[in-house]
Amino acid sequence: MIKKIQIFGGLLLFSGLSVYGQDPAGTTNGTVESQVETTTSSNNEEPGTNVLLNLSNASSVNTEVNPLPWKQEITGQRTPLEYESIREADVFWTKTIWRVIDLREKMNLPFSYPQKPFIDVLMDAAQSGEVAVYAGNDDAFKSPIDPKDINTVLGGGGVGDSLDVFDPITETYVKVPVPPKEINFEDVKQFRLKEIWYFNKQTSTMQVRIMGLCPIIDSRDEWGNVRGTLPLFWVYFPEMRDIFVKTEAFNPFPDGIRLTWDDMFSMRLFSSYIYKEDNVRDYRIQNYAQGIDALYESERIKENIFNFEHDLWSY
Repeated sequence: MIKKIQIFGGLLLFSGLSVYGQDPAGTTNGTVESQVETTTSSNNEEPGTNVLLNLSNASSVNTEVNPLPWKQEITGQRTPLEYESIREADVFWTKTIWRVIDLREKMNLPFSYPQKPFIDVLMDAAQSGEVAVYAGNDDAFKSPIDPKDINTVLGGGGVGDSLDVFDPITETYVKVPVPPKEINFEDVKQFRLKEIWYFNKQTSTMQVRIMGLCPIIDSRDEWGNVRGTLPLFWVYFPEMRDIFVKTEAFNPFPDGIRLTWDDMFSMRLFSSYIYKEDNVRDYRIQNYAQGIDALYESERIKENIFNFEHDLWSY
């Protein structure tokens, strides 16, 4: 008896569905017809119309996202901590040192961080005119370069550069503009530092101040072979501190600590070697020592500075 009731209920459900889908004449009712018409009209549209409509709507959507789970309110708003005032009478001893930061050393890898390499920070400041730029052989900061001539100084050619080319039709020479040469800043493998070490007898401490910074690029011939190195330009380091303190550097420590480029230099989180000290002939180490002897000489100069401070004290 129960099975008969279930079969009878199923037949009623099936008949109800067929009645809902068709009218007594066997044609589709108004509800289904409207759905079919809507589908047909959408299929008759030109292909790609919906895609273009979606793209136009997407262009007005704000796609800026915060890459961090917190809002960066401190980074970019900092100001550099001012250096302490130094009286000339308090400087008991001083020595000028020139160093090289080689980006191929493991400790210096943050300088070549692909997302924001250090050379980009310098180039943006130099080309925008935020800081004064000096010639690559002027570590005394006496020959400033106009920001408009930066590309010419870098070897990329200026905006108005041209060549005189002979025109066989008019039989005259005409000026043809020369496109600027592209510079691959990935060839910047080194940076030079000029720093002054001094002993302050007022505080009885040995201190150091970085005075200048210069990027060094690999000079290549027309076949792409490296033929030497070329200093690009010098920047006065104290003027760059306002930019360095607002520019975040790659953090080799736990991610809770935010480091800027000013922190990297003030805490001396880089590896370097000395290639020159002040001397009466203005010689570099490479002028009288080569290879491993040059590295020994660099370490000797560093050790002399340490021993001078150490010998001032008696134990």
